[in-house]
Amino acid sequence: MLVGFPLSFCSSIQIGGALCTTSTKRLILLAQLKHALGKHALEEENAIYPAMRQHGLLAESYTLHAEHGYVKQYLYKLTDLVKDNDAFQLKLANFRRDIETHMRDEEHDLFPRLKLALEKADGDYLARRMNQEGLKLA
Repeated sequence: MLVGFPLSFCSSIQIGGALCTTSTKRLILLAQLKHALGKHALEEENAIYPAMRQHGLLAESYTLHAEHGYVKQYLYKLTDLVKDNDAFQLKLANFRRDIETHMRDEEHDLFPRLKLALEKADGDYLARRMNQEGLKLA
C-alpha cells in the first residue's frame, strides 16, 4: 500500500508549534519533526520515487524529490529561529502549508497513478521495500 504521512500529521505540527512556548520546546519539536520527516523521506526517496521513475513518472519523481530538499531548508531555517517565537510560528505555518500541498499531490494524484501502473507483485515488493527503508531509521 502506498501511503505517505496522513494529513493529520500537519495538525500535529500546528498543535505542537502552538504549544512550543519556549526555545527548548521548539527544539524538541524540531527534533521530532526531523526524525519523522527523515524516516519518511528515506522511504520515499529509496523506494517510491525509483518505482515512479521505472513506471513513467520521471518528471514527477524529480519534482517530489526536489520538494524534499525544500523540507530540509525549512527545518534548517526553523532551527535558526528557535529563539524568536513569532518568527518560528510564522515559518512553521508556511512549512505546514507547503507540506500539506506536497502530501496532497502525492496521496491524491501521484501515488494512485503509480499504483495503477504496478502489477500486484510489484506493489507487494514496493511495500516491503518501503518498510525495509523505514527500519533503517526506526
